[in-house]
Amino acid sequence: MAYNKLQTMRDNIEAIRLALRLGVEGRTAQNAEEREILRKYAGFGGLKCILNDANDLEDAAKWSKSDIELFAPTVELRRLIHDYSKDDKEFARYMDSLKASVLTAFYTDNRIVDAISDALKYSGVEVKSFLEPSAGQGAFIDSFLRNDRYPGAEILAYEKDLLTGKILSALHPSILTRIECFEKIERDFNGYFDVAASNVPFGDFAVADPAYAVSKEIAYRQATKTIHNYFFLKALDQVREGGLVAFIASQGVMNAGSPFIRMELVKHADLVAALRLPNNTFSDNAGTDAGSDLIIFQKHTGKKALSADEEFFIQSVVDRGTKVPGNKFFQAFPQNVICTDAKVGTDQYGKPAIVYHHDGGVDGIASDLRKALDETLHLRLNLELYNSNGIKPPTPDPVKPTPTPKPEVKPTPEVKPESPKQKPLAEKIGQKNEPLLKQYQEMKKKHPDAILMFRVGDFYEIFGKDAVEASEILGITLTRRMNGIDNRIELAGFPHHALDTYLPKLMRAGKRVAICEQLEGPKLTKTTKQRVVETVTPNQPPKTEPKPVNPPKQGPDKEIETDGRPDYSDNPDPRLFAYNLFGELVPIGKPKQQPRHSEYAPKPKPSVAVKDIPVQKFRPLSEKELAFYGSLNWEDNPPINGFYETMMSIAHRQMEEMRLEKESQEAAQSAGIAPGETYIEKTEGDFIPGGRTRQPKVTAIPIERDMSPRPFSEDIQFFHKNGSMVVADGMVGFLSDVRKSGATFTPLGLKPEQEKRAMLYITMSETYQQLYNYEAETHEPSEHLREHLNQYYDEFVARYGNLNEKQNVKFIIMDANGRDALALERGENGQFVKADIFDHPVSFSLDEVTSVDTPLEALTASLNKYGEVNLEYMSSLVDMNEDAMVENLAGHIYYNPLVSNYEIKDRFIAGNVVAKAEAVKAWIDCEEERIKGFPGYDGIEPFIAMSQDSLKALEEARPRRIEFDELDFNFGERWIPTGIYSAYMSHLYETEVKIAYSSSMDEYSADAPRKNMKIWEEFCVRGHYRTYDGMSLLKHALHNTIPDIKKSIGKDEDGHDIKVPDNEAIQLANAKIDEIRNDFSDWLEAQSSEFKERLVNLYNNKFNCFVRPQYDGSHQTFPDLNMKILGDRYGISSIYQSQKDCIWMLKQNGGGICDHEVGTGKTLIMCIAAHEMKRLGLAHKPMIIGLKANVAEIAMTYQSAYPNARILFADEKSFKADKRVDFFNNIKNNDYDCVIMSHDQFGKIPQSPEMQQQILQAELDTVEENLEVVKQQGHDVSRGMLKGLIKRKENLTAKIATIQYQMEQNKDTVVDFKQMGIDHIFVDESHQFKNLMFNTRHDRVAGLGNSEGSQRALNLLYAIRTIQERTGKDLGATFLSGTTISNSLTELYLLFKYLRPNELERQEIRCFDAWAAIFAKKTTDFEFNVTNNIVAKERFRYFIKVPELAAFYNEITDYRTAKDVGVDRPEKNEILHNIPPTPAQEAFIEKLMKFAESGDATILGRAPLSETEEKAKMLIATDYARKMALDMRMIDPEYGDDPNNKASHCARMIAEYYRKYDAQRGTQFVFSDLSTYKPGEWNVYSEIKRKLIEDYGIPAHEIRFIQECKTERSRKAVIQAMNDGAVRVLFGSTSMLGTGVNAQKRAVCLHHLDTPWRPSDLTQRDGRAIRAGNEIAKLYADNKVDVIIYAVEKSLDSYKFNLLHCKATFIAQLKSGALGARTIDEGAMDEKNGMNFSEYMAILSGNTDLLEKAKLEKRIASLESERKAHNKGISDSKFRYQTITHDIANNEAAIERMKADFVRYEAVVMRDKDGNPLNNLTIDTCNLSDEKNMGIHLQGLAQRTDTHGQYKRIGEVYGFPISIISERTLVDGKEAVQNRFVVEGNYKYKFNNGFIAMSDTHAACMNFVNALEKIPGIIAQYEERTAKLKADVPQLEAIISKPWGKEDELKQLKSDLAALDRKITAALAPKKEEQDGEEVKRDNQSQQSHQVEAPTQSNGNKESMVAEPPHRYQSSPPTIRPAYRPAGL
Repeated sequence: MAYNKLQTMRDNIEAIRLALRLGVEGRTAQNAEEREILRKYAGFGGLKCILNDANDLEDAAKWSKSDIELFAPTVELRRLIHDYSKDDKEFARYMDSLKASVLTAFYTDNRIVDAISDALKYSGVEVKSFLEPSAGQGAFIDSFLRNDRYPGAEILAYEKDLLTGKILSALHPSILTRIECFEKIERDFNGYFDVAASNVPFGDFAVADPAYAVSKEIAYRQATKTIHNYFFLKALDQVREGGLVAFIASQGVMNAGSPFIRMELVKHADLVAALRLPNNTFSDNAGTDAGSDLIIFQKHTGKKALSADEEFFIQSVVDRGTKVPGNKFFQAFPQNVICTDAKVGTDQYGKPAIVYHHDGGVDGIASDLRKALDETLHLRLNLELYNSNGIKPPTPDPVKPTPTPKPEVKPTPEVKPESPKQKPLAEKIGQKNEPLLKQYQEMKKKHPDAILMFRVGDFYEIFGKDAVEASEILGITLTRRMNGIDNRIELAGFPHHALDTYLPKLMRAGKRVAICEQLEGPKLTKTTKQRVVETVTPNQPPKTEPKPVNPPKQGPDKEIETDGRPDYSDNPDPRLFAYNLFGELVPIGKPKQQPRHSEYAPKPKPSVAVKDIPVQKFRPLSEKELAFYGSLNWEDNPPINGFYETMMSIAHRQMEEMRLEKESQEAAQSAGIAPGETYIEKTEGDFIPGGRTRQPKVTAIPIERDMSPRPFSEDIQFFHKNGSMVVADGMVGFLSDVRKSGATFTPLGLKPEQEKRAMLYITMSETYQQLYNYEAETHEPSEHLREHLNQYYDEFVARYGNLNEKQNVKFIIMDANGRDALALERGENGQFVKADIFDHPVSFSLDEVTSVDTPLEALTASLNKYGEVNLEYMSSLVDMNEDAMVENLAGHIYYNPLVSNYEIKDRFIAGNVVAKAEAVKAWIDCEEERIKGFPGYDGIEPFIAMSQDSLKALEEARPRRIEFDELDFNFGERWIPTGIYSAYMSHLYETEVKIAYSSSMDEYSADAPRKNMKIWEEFCVRGHYRTYDGMSLLKHALHNTIPDIKKSIGKDEDGHDIKVPDNEAIQLANAKIDEIRNDFSDWLEAQSSEFKERLVNLYNNKFNCFVRPQYDGSHQTFPDLNMKILGDRYGISSIYQSQKDCIWMLKQNGGGICDHEVGTGKTLIMCIAAHEMKRLGLAHKPMIIGLKANVAEIAMTYQSAYPNARILFADEKSFKADKRVDFFNNIKNNDYDCVIMSHDQFGKIPQSPEMQQQILQAELDTVEENLEVVKQQGHDVSRGMLKGLIKRKENLTAKIATIQYQMEQNKDTVVDFKQMGIDHIFVDESHQFKNLMFNTRHDRVAGLGNSEGSQRALNLLYAIRTIQERTGKDLGATFLSGTTISNSLTELYLLFKYLRPNELERQEIRCFDAWAAIFAKKTTDFEFNVTNNIVAKERFRYFIKVPELAAFYNEITDYRTAKDVGVDRPEKNEILHNIPPTPAQEAFIEKLMKFAESGDATILGRAPLSETEEKAKMLIATDYARKMALDMRMIDPEYGDDPNNKASHCARMIAEYYRKYDAQRGTQFVFSDLSTYKPGEWNVYSEIKRKLIEDYGIPAHEIRFIQECKTERSRKAVIQAMNDGAVRVLFGSTSMLGTGVNAQKRAVCLHHLDTPWRPSDLTQRDGRAIRAGNEIAKLYADNKVDVIIYAVEKSLDSYKFNLLHCKATFIAQLKSGALGARTIDEGAMDEKNGMNFSEYMAILSGNTDLLEKAKLEKRIASLESERKAHNKGISDSKFRYQTITHDIANNEAAIERMKADFVRYEAVVMRDKDGNPLNNLTIDTCNLSDEKNMGIHLQGLAQRTDTHGQYKRIGEVYGFPISIISERTLVDGKEAVQNRFVVEGNYKYKFNNGFIAMSDTHAACMNFVNALEKIPGIIAQYEERTAKLKADVPQLEAIISKPWGKEDELKQLKSDLAALDRKITAALAPKKEEQDGEEVKRDNQSQQSHQVEAPTQSNGNKESMVAEPPHRYQSSPPTIRPAYRPAGL
């Protein structure tokens, strides 16, 4: 039966309903009907619709058509669950659990399950204990237990989903059901169950199992990343030896490329069955077509080799042609694929796969499956192993001295099946001892009088009473550990190498000792087996416990056979023991295969002879296999997949063993020792404790050690890296080429004593690493490991001294982990003491807060631990109930009903408090309405009361109300209702105006049904091609744009008009638009107080609603932070309070902006915040991106702060092209604490194609909307805008098409950002991403930047949108920069576009134009250009509503200056060093002024300007002026040096500071962007260096250029040399020296040769010297750094610096919220456009009065142009007035004549009784009077008459003549004649336009009477038209008489200009300069430069601004001429 979604949904709902009802009633399903309902439950795997919203009917619109039928059932399901939930939290848990199950809940058909259970039963499998790890509703349980097949069987079932678990419990009350994850199963169940069977979940879902996650076996670590693999390994752990695991799983288990999981499975179990099921197995029951496999394993830990089947099973294959993955097992056994048809297709994820199908449906599949299972179980199932329960220790006697496990007791049939309690199982769990303790008890029974020592790993452990005795005798620590659940047992131990120390002590104490060596490798079994291999008795020689030839057989042990191969249960690393001179037992390394002693050789001392049993995980390879796999290597013949890699490893190991064995035999033969005989290294001595007899001397047999590199034979541990010192094969050496799968071991040739020291050190170091890692991972102390670490350390120090002593440091530092080991000691009072880790954990806070004194302290503890208010936890800390706690914390916490929990004040009263208050009030109203009439119904009243208190607090926290008088309104702000605009325009235009706004298009539309003279005349501009009436200008006013009006200046060669801007018309249009916009504020002012109140409320609710709390992060303790390492490496002793506050803000908001000044610790903020977000679950996998120069330091800081954090750092090597994909997969597949990479590397991450498509499509939609608006406006737009929009559209369309193609071609081939799981990005130096794309209609506005944006910024937007889409919230990222706003406040919009898209949408800001309409004012300056034409310059110069803009910014921003933070850094002493222009500069300035006036570039000595350059004339002029100010040689190399140029001044100042701070070796930075170092070319760097060397004797090696550093290494070397004082002067540009350079240690001065364009650049420059760590400035310069700005007079230097300073001030005030004004002015100069002409000319002249004059002239010219346009408009209106008055007179005369005609007609007309006129027609040429004949006659006249255009009488009617007139016309291309008839009076009257009816004779005759009847209607039309004209007359008269409003302003400006002219004329008049009555003569000769001690003399009223260091030195400085100043100034 096909899968029916609707029916399945209904069945599921009914089952859930019943299960919930049974839960309420406290019973289980009691009858067949109820059980049948529950069994129909099929899960929601095929019903993804439940993921959709289904709260209200409106949500149905979001559903797809295919799922809409399920909408109603989904609503029913949600309501059902909600009704049965205790509260919203429980409801949310149910729904979250249900939604999570959608991905995995695909239930198996009962017929399939029955086939499996029947086959196992038929094969003889009896089940006594059964495990179902993913039970669902219990299909496998039903099948295995049906018909009472296994009576008394114990069942343990796990089900993760809460509701499914309820159904399972109700259906199966007799089993033990756990409603939780399978990974939570207790360790006591290991090895307990007979069978585990299930359909396990599958997918790349991670599983939280720390034991597996930190396992040294790669398979277990991998298994935690894929849930299906995990279930196999975990279940295999739970079944006993011989037990079965039978799972249906995804094909991914066998098809996966990595073989490690499969290798681990077959290592511990036999493969019994592997059957591939068809894709339609789950079609009927779960609605999915997915490939799956049935895999059955039989646990067999003692297996000795792999079968051929299992070797096939390990190998996955990929078809080269189809790219289809598969498994070699099915290639070898195709009969194991259950299907009738197979074809290549795709799986459910769209990847290539073979699609199997079975035509027989589920019945056919079940039948074939049963047959295949019967066959494979018959062949491969080992029933003997299953029935034997595996190999177990001997059963202990009933009576024991210590508790032992009870024998297994199975439940009897008498146990009621309804009882959910499983007492026998629970008893087993509670009484189960650990395996090692079992063995101890068994061994103790055999040796009751001996102290048992168990070898466990590297330690000897002692238990129980033995441990108590041993600890007293040896002085070692006694601890206790759990023995089962209720009991504890004593434990003591010591390192294995200390046996020779402790054994004699026990012997001297008279104790007998039994040494139990480990018999089984920990890699091969979970339980190690021990056997006594030696006992030592006082006063007796040691003896070996005899190994029984026939050990007693227990149970099935007698059936175990061996084939002679190596046994895995034997010890892989046995020890030989010998006694030294002191009778101490010494282990002798790892032996090789030993030859026998000859029969004549003396017998050695009693010892233990143990065979060397090599570990072979797989069968020995054949010679052919050995030759093939042994030829593989990583250099030139690498393995092609994981299988080949594994086989290569096995082959190399086997070859190495063969080689060693051969060498050993050769050495033995050369020494004359028989093969197979044991020999012992040299042991001799004369004294044996206890009176032992002297043993004969044994001659040593020297065997040379193999010192060649070899594969490392041990497992790779997490602390192993290249250069790690390790022990392998009994030798000390180093690791290289470390990989996950292995490494190369290179032995070291050490002397014996050195080797002992090394081995002891390595053991100690590795113990430390294991201890730290364990405690950091688990946050649990390991006293066991700590004790061993102390023992190792104490022994090392006792033998070899402290780790940090000189003789040890040199040796330890050779180890890659050596520095970590050296940190195990710290210096105190001149001595080395142990680090804290020896005493207590340091990777987490051990001191858990258990009690505090006050509720406030409890709140602090809760915030620190959980990041939120946890009342339960807080109550546990204080002896106070929750109600009292809340009462005591009033004002500190508030109840938020929106999250159903308390929140601290910082979080609750923060952000948009208005919106939050509205939401809380809505909740209160809703709840009050709900319980109306039912008081106390569900106890909600207290929460309502608390919510009301919270609401009151929110309302009180609202920001100060902005009143109407404070607001500055822009006409066209999108938030203002259009009705207000309509009312205003109706008032202004004096007619009804309707305005509408389309938010999707960001477009206003306007309409006036009745236009008038205001629209047609007063607000109208007539262009050459088009008239722009008032409605057109209104739209421009709303959008704040200006029409692009054109005029013609002639024809081109083709006869087309030559169109140019009509600047006069544009200026007039701008004036009228300004009038519309400016009058809006006046109109608002005139409105009623109620109107103003409503408008103010609307504004305050939308914009003045943000509250930024004073975030106080002082309560945070940062549990994992390692302050010791931070202190050692960076000198950081504590975290700044500002850093804590910022981190707390980021945690509360989920991101934001960290706007901290340079040097205030942003890097540490970033690292701690990332780790805290990870720790608290606020982020799963954070990423940090930074500048390439800084990113390594960020990673180092993070690692220092959190040594145990899992950080993935993208270095250059790992990010090469060939390794990049692997790196991306590494991010995807691992749960890193943080991923760190550079900006450039981040740009290479593929972004989600879907997200790219979505964002680009949104941009394209906006462009298309703008284009549509443009087309609607017709020619009312600029051509440039139209072209720009079309180009933008084409580019976006191409990008989208490319992405679509890539999506189709590269499905699932590349890991993109979305798949990586990154959910928070920290962007260091975020200003690097400010160039983000945006759309705007303001195409002519300067300073907006490139609207196309950069790809780098776009990639970041993609990533942030991906995160925001996932979370559904704003932010998702943290921006960190000291210069978040680098140049203009317009950058704020782009910041908000990144981080706050939802909030912008709430403010109805959907594009840049909408934002600018609210917060920016555009200015349009009209000025004369070089051709004396007026041109318009537009820019967003003014910003309004700045406090609200600042509040919006500051809500998510933590802004701190270095002063705020308290950073100990020097102050900036800013000096403006004025330099008079040189004669060459003076001459060039004159040329520049002429060039600016004329545009003639030949004046400058260059070619004429091109057409393109002509448009950028002022930018070229500005650039020339900047170069001229720096050095004339920038203009032309022919200019020579001048002793008074900027380079000379700078060189002199550098030399002054150099000499002054020579003793301290003070350093200086020199910045210039205009001329940088280029080898072989003249540049200002080299010029100043030449002067410093030649004129001032500074050594050349002390002067460096940052551009010389081509590598990061050389760059770091120069920086270090600066800090050391070896380099004293460093030159560089902003980009190369402005960031990432920490060379401030000795900086005393910083020189700016030129000024950058952006305030942020200046800040970055200054930050090189003004930062923490500047020691020389602090000690010798009053903690100040001089910052010198060099400015040439009469150049742009000073103006540019002042403009930059003003910008920086405004930006700083905005960030700090310290702005007093609500409006700021940004200035009018930028790098893209240069300066305007007038200001340029004035500045170059050097006269500030001239600058003022230029401004006055510009304003006067603009006003005169405006007056001219106004007067032209008045003239047009006068003409219109004359025309209208003339029309009125004509109309009135016409009305009188028509009235006379109608009076005449009325006097003679005859009418019938109904008032209809009678026809009185007579025709001159027709004698007949009847209508029919007259009609025919008239029709004939109409057809045949031709009057040649003349009126010709044909008759009359009521005395009015009737005439006919003929007109020529064309019909079908031929000339024809048409006739029309008129009735003549004072005017000629027509009916039907003079044409008579040709088909109706009556109508033809009545035509003339009807014409006369129309006279009253015509009169009415004339009267109406005349009335309208008369109504326009007053408006026109008012327009004509309206004066120009700016006449007074123009007069005043002209008066000011005249006065200024007189002043300038007087100032420039030639006169002699006098001082104190004496003439002052100019001295043109050189004069000595002034020193600080003798300040430069004042020239007139102008003081010098040159400040120089007060220091003299003995060298002749260059001369300079006096400062220039114009005469009289």
